[in-house]
Amino acid sequence: MKNIPSMITIGNFICGILAICSLFFHDIYAAAFFIFVGMFLDFFDGMVARKLNAVSDIGKELDSFADLITFGVAPSMLAYSVTLHNIPFIGILCTLAYSICGVIRLARFNVHQSKSPTFIGMPIPFAGICLVLLSFMNNSLVLVIGICGLSYLMVSKIKFLHFKKLVVEDSEESTWK
Repeated sequence: MKNIPSMITIGNFICGILAICSLFFHDIYAAAFFIFVGMFLDFFDGMVARKLNAVSDIGKELDSFADLITFGVAPSMLAYSVTLHNIPFIGILCTLAYSICGVIRLARFNVHQSKSPTFIGMPIPFAGICLVLLSFMNNSLVLVIGICGLSYLMVSKIKFLHFKKLVVEDSEESTWK
């Protein structure tokens, strides 16, 4: 039972890898599908870990690695495959900037914020989903501006609500009523 949350997290990681592999075959819709499935799994791994009393440091690290692939690398490669390849130098810079900001955001979260009631900087799963949606607008200028904005927001000092903790607090309150 204690391994179930880690298995869910590994499922998230597998979705990120499958999204990247889908891009090798130019299947952008499958890539987007796998990123969204990864988001679903990412939403539930922590919740299941808390319910099963299986929260661990290894699980937190696995979650960050999975998030980097599924919401950092895969969406940036999707954006490059869909539109940014049309502007090679700028497209590669944007792809790298997004992934680099994502890894910085995750490292900062692990060191400073994992117990905080709010996120400092946009959470990478939210940024990744936004990037997937922007990619399908098929407009290079909008995508370049969007990817730069998302990259900045991930490493910014702007506070974002910690949705998962709100859901857990609400569910804990409802069990007491």
